Amino acid sequence: MCPHDPVSHPYGMVVVMKRTVRLATLPLNEGKRASVRELAAAYAQAKDRFLRSLAPTAMWHYLGDKRGFRDWAKSKGLYPSGMSVHLADQAAFDAADTWVRHIEAQLATSEIKAKIWRRFEGESRHYAYSVLKSYRDIGLVLRGGVPDREKIRVTRAEREAVCWFLHRHLRAAFDAARNPRVHLARSFSLDETLYSTWVEERGGGRHQYVSIVGPKAQHRIVLPLAGVSKVEGNVRIVLEEGDGRAFVHVAYSIVQMKEGSGPRKSIDWGVTEVATDQQGHRYGIGYGKALEKISESNKSKGQGRGKLGALTKKDAGSKRARHIARHNLGTKKQKARLRRSRAQLRTIAGAAIKEIVYGSGNRTRARGRVTQAPSQRPRLIIHEDLSHLRGKAKSKKLSRLCSTWMRAETEGRMVVHAYRGCSPTKAVNAAYTSQTCPEPSCGYVHADNRSGDRFHCRNPYWDCNWQGGADQVAAMNIMSRDGDREIALYTKHTEVKRILDERFRHRLESRTGGTGVPTNGTASDGDPACAVEGEATAHGRTPSRPRRPRSDVGGAISDTDSQSPVHTERTGETQRLESEKKRSA
Repeated sequence: MCPHDPVSHPYGMVVVMKRTVRLATLPLNEGKRASVRELAAAYAQAKDRFLRSLAPTAMWHYLGDKRGFRDWAKSKGLYPSGMSVHLADQAAFDAADTWVRHIEAQLATSEIKAKIWRRFEGESRHYAYSVLKSYRDIGLVLRGGVPDREKIRVTRAEREAVCWFLHRHLRAAFDAARNPRVHLARSFSLDETLYSTWVEERGGGRHQYVSIVGPKAQHRIVLPLAGVSKVEGNVRIVLEEGDGRAFVHVAYSIVQMKEGSGPRKSIDWGVTEVATDQQGHRYGIGYGKALEKISESNKSKGQGRGKLGALTKKDAGSKRARHIARHNLGTKKQKARLRRSRAQLRTIAGAAIKEIVYGSGNRTRARGRVTQAPSQRPRLIIHEDLSHLRGKAKSKKLSRLCSTWMRAETEGRMVVHAYRGCSPTKAVNAAYTSQTCPEPSCGYVHADNRSGDRFHCRNPYWDCNWQGGADQVAAMNIMSRDGDREIALYTKHTEVKRILDERFRHRLESRTGGTGVPTNGTASDGDPACAVEGEATAHGRTPSRPRRPRSDVGGAISDTDSQSPVHTERTGETQRLESEKKRSA
């Protein structure tokens, strides 16, 4: 097993990662659909009752003991009559899992861990994180309590300060969100005692069936599957009203490979392609075109639906308005188009992520058909943290692209495949990674360095002139963020900017001798004079020597691109320096 398990349980238990597979049934007749709907309605009613009983924070200690909650619900008479006891047990367990997901979602969206990291240090930070690992303690903090920790050396006053901080931020997060409730009665969970499966040989082929418990005693519902697959463990039945089919969701345990021993790899997520690594290799090149096509299609369709909707409001009650509402403003085709679009993006993103984890041309190896060598998988995958992205982008077009991006699902796929390939992942701070020059002797940070997908260092102090792809630059800087003691995952972007500017100032002083003017001394061998700072070497500028542009990524560099940015245009930094010189004069 891989020693770097990316999955951990809040209570410290080892959790084996699983993936869910949807097994479609054949179209069901009206009688079976009615029976499944009746069963789903009874299950939803029971689950909603359990959800309401778990709403008080004093009940959250049961979220870590689902069997204890089941026994409590039975003692309080919350179990519905006329329903199978085992099915009601599944509704109780499902309600507890729903509350756990709700709490974890609020912790993620409120960015409480980042706020703790910025506010506290040492044992106080350790104590705050330990409180968030227990749902019982989270509920206690929301009620104004102070959990105790014997193994963490914090005073009573420090614990109270931490809990008051957590109380304010957690209360704001949970008050802004609605408690989970059941709104759609279309799915239910079953354990192995509530269903059975078998395969029949008939007509020269194999046919699989799943028999589930019915809404009445001694009644079973037989669901014919469209294929033959392994069905075991707890399953979930989801009814699709569109085409009359149902889906059986089965969770399979993921078998890990041997630990990856290849070189480390850093990637930068993008909307033009799925990702780009530090070597400049682009994964999922067709992703941007597909994303833009889907975005433009949604825009045009949405504008057309908006105009038709305005007509129906203008002529409300008329025959024309009724005809438009019936034939042009339905959601059936719209949902089908959305499913096809998302499936296309999943296909491209899935192939790209498999190539990142398993190596080029290893999609068949990922399925176990060919032996996968550990040296073909990276020993560590470093990626940027995108959990903080919120709000609108700079333009409406970019906002539409980002809304269709499905970055959360792409990151989830990365976690699953990295777990299977035993290549641990690590998120780092992504602030200014695409605006910072990756040259170790430069590191100049400015928004003018990036223009679209191109990067061109606009350093006005000496001739750096680094050029390349902006995504590759970001991946190179993401690689350097791993192990950076000053720039941590939760460091604010303003603090990151200050640290990067301070580092660049030290490099500038090492070149100028503290005068602020670059020196151009020449060594005995004819190379520019240099000053060494750690492992980075800062080279002086030699005006008489023609400058050679850096190798470009994805194409050659034209003569205009190879010119110095100091000579071709007045950057914002150059104008600021000239203004300071005029004032000093």
